[in-house]
Amino acid sequence: MNQQSKPTYSITQVSEMTGVSKNRIREWHEKGFLPEVQSILVGSRFHRRFTERDIETIQRIIRYQKQGYTLLAAVEMAGKIAKEGNNHACRMS
Repeated sequence: MNQQSKPTYSITQVSEMTGVSKNRIREWHEKGFLPEVQSILVGSRFHRRFTERDIETIQRIIRYQKQGYTLLAAVEMAGKIAKEGNNHACRMS
């Protein structure tokens, strides 16, 4: 399955799905904590589009923060798991 055929979600949808505010999601993206989020140009504005993988990363960050990790530690741990999952998927194909 190629990247184009995977469903993507708006920031509003992701906020509703994860319970994280749109402003917080924008902040995390701007700081580089969500590096795989797609930005698409619509007219003269850029819109973020999120994949299931991005949503899983956000959910992991939240989970780690609830366990007491700082934001930076939570992002680092969530990123490592995402990379390990991707490497596992690549080995299986």
